[in-house]
Amino acid sequence: MLLSNWNAYNETMPVVVSATVLQHKSLVWHLERMVRWGEDLAARDGRSKGDPVMGSARMEVKKYGKSYSQLLEVMLEHAQMEEKIVFPILEREDRGLTKSLNEEHARDLPLMNGIKEDIKTIIVLDSGSSSCQEALFSLSTRIKSLQEKCKQHFEEEERGILPLMEAVELTQGQQERLLEQCLDVMPSTHSHLLKFFMEGLLPQEATLYLDLITKCTNKDRAGSIYRFLVEEHHGKRNDGKPTMGFLLKANS
Repeated sequence: MLLSNWNAYNETMPVVVSATVLQHKSLVWHLERMVRWGEDLAARDGRSKGDPVMGSARMEVKKYGKSYSQLLEVMLEHAQMEEKIVFPILEREDRGLTKSLNEEHARDLPLMNGIKEDIKTIIVLDSGSSSCQEALFSLSTRIKSLQEKCKQHFEEEERGILPLMEAVELTQGQQERLLEQCLDVMPSTHSHLLKFFMEGLLPQEATLYLDLITKCTNKDRAGSIYRFLVEEHHGKRNDGKPTMGFLLKANS
């Protein structure tokens, strides 16, 4: 069973595993959103959908590029967190255990960067032109490929690797220090990209994540995290995703 299929918080699960799985959930949600958006852009040949919120065709592609850049930054920080903090703990117990997972991180980098370059190209093309149509189809195909690769990678981690953290038998204090180290290598995710990250979680998941990360860190950092949430106190989402007001109320 995948760890991300949980219906309730398992208190026996190491806190760093809980945080990692919640990060997977957010990343999968954002990737699926980018896939749907990319497919819609391709179906319209890059033409504007007439939505004033999205603006002109070029403005919408720029918004797509901004959203992808945010996602890419969170994904890269997540991979660094695993490579520098989580995997070494397991490697000390069983050398070579995470070798294939590290290789998969490196394998997907050209695809991630290629998508970013595709978006830059589309921005300067004329919407509706044959070259724009081809570029959008290529973008849609590549973002779909990235989504599938990442989902498979996360499932491999949750089935075979992350459950083994329980066998390491870290004390609660050691677990919390480990999670604080994870925050150290994910500064953007827990500052200016925090709202973006939280949008990929259900309200109860976002509340749990916030509780996990603020309990393991010092008061100054916890206060900084809450200040980023305060800036979005009147959250705008109404689709079942967490608003900042909801999170602040739940954690007050």
